[in-house]
Amino acid sequence: MTRLTHAGTPPNVTPMPSDDRRDARSRSPAASTLTPEERQLYTVQVNLAAHGEMLKVEKSRLLVVDGPDVGRALVFSKPIVRIGSNEKNDLVLAEDNTVSRFHCEIRQVRDEYLLVDHASTNGTYVGQLRVREAFLYPNCEILVGSSLIRFVPLVEEVAIQPSEDNRYGDIIGGAPSMQTIYGLLDKVAPSELSVVIEGETGTGKELVSRAIHTHSRRKDGPLVIFDCSAFPENLLESELFGHEKGAFSGAIRTHRGVFERAEGGTIFFDELGEMSVSLQPKFLRALESGEVRRVGGERPIRIDVRVVAATNRDLAQMVEEGSFRRDLFYRLAKVRLRLPPLRERIDDLSLLVDHFLTDLRTRQPAVHRARGFTADAMALIEQYDWPGNVRELRNVVERASTFCEGDQVGVEDLPHDLQARLGRPPRPVGGAIVADIDPGAGLKEAKEKLIEQFERDYLVGLLERHDMNISQVAREAGIDRRHVYRLMKKYDITLPDR
Repeated sequence: MTRLTHAGTPPNVTPMPSDDRRDARSRSPAASTLTPEERQLYTVQVNLAAHGEMLKVEKSRLLVVDGPDVGRALVFSKPIVRIGSNEKNDLVLAEDNTVSRFHCEIRQVRDEYLLVDHASTNGTYVGQLRVREAFLYPNCEILVGSSLIRFVPLVEEVAIQPSEDNRYGDIIGGAPSMQTIYGLLDKVAPSELSVVIEGETGTGKELVSRAIHTHSRRKDGPLVIFDCSAFPENLLESELFGHEKGAFSGAIRTHRGVFERAEGGTIFFDELGEMSVSLQPKFLRALESGEVRRVGGERPIRIDVRVVAATNRDLAQMVEEGSFRRDLFYRLAKVRLRLPPLRERIDDLSLLVDHFLTDLRTRQPAVHRARGFTADAMALIEQYDWPGNVRELRNVVERASTFCEGDQVGVEDLPHDLQARLGRPPRPVGGAIVADIDPGAGLKEAKEKLIEQFERDYLVGLLERHDMNISQVAREAGIDRRHVYRLMKKYDITLPDR
């Protein structure tokens, strides 16, 4: 890549006095010197090793120091900042008639900022050099048309105050670990930062992504949810970037990818760790350039989206193993947020149970009448480690409430597979033992009956815990996906209609 290309003296520019330039380079403005309007433009880049009381905040400031728009400023940490005379740009230089409509842009590439000229009429300069692309350095000055812009990196610390609430949007929980997350979301959600949400299956990663979108400046735009594990590799590129009619066999019409559908809003990439290594470079290129090209298409399409991703895998470990690109990881993980498993916040069980029961009674009052759990039932579920986390708890509450005949869910109403995993023998139901073994059956027949009962209950439990995701069920059970389907067919288990 040619970073700097000398192109002679900049046209139509009155150089800034050298004393002013030296003075500007000798100091960085404190946040207290910014106007209220500039402060509203803040976005927060959080450098998180662990949740703490103080977090480093990194952002950059563009200040017009000379030209018709002198004094205009933008404080940002957006991955792409566009500069030009058109009102759709981030930094609008409407008074400078030597600035092109979409003159140039600044892209965040890993830990650096890359200035890219968009074939502007009068060129883009860093110092005395006309550039097509150039990495910016602190306090450098960029000439755009007749406007001189100073690039200033800023660093400060931001206090993260844990919330005192027991919910954030649709997220339920009053444990200290959850209240710390709520405080962090208060700072991160209004920003433009990309976020990676880490946590076990069922901890509520999608709910967090929805909360981030709802509390952001993009809340009026679309929230597009994309499951990276739901599409085979040969279709993933088309789903991400779209395709033109006739691009391949079966492409009978033009298809807009998720980046286009999320224009002006947020994309939530679920199961990010399942994205193939071969597709990761194209994914990174789209994030860094702010452009996508449909499969079979010729022209690039500009995109303006915020990315939130989730994974139940250890991306940092995958980076070390070479199965996930390091540069893509650092591009996405501006904020890494770990959701605690339910076993680390058992005190939230009663709060979650009450919430689920209320929701079920509201939606299906004729089916769900239970208003609470008995003390014995609560004591039992508090002993369980909840490998499927909040999603598994909801499934258990829904099943127990369905079979409960009174207004309190008792131990006998809890799923038998849950009781079995806690080492409790299944209780008789209506005079018949659960496995329904003939008292006269031989050892082999009785054993086969018990194994079938165990297999079915085990499979049903896994399917519910993983929300019917066959890949995750196969991974936890340590068997092939085809074996899962064979067991489902054997026990007449069908996937629900979506």
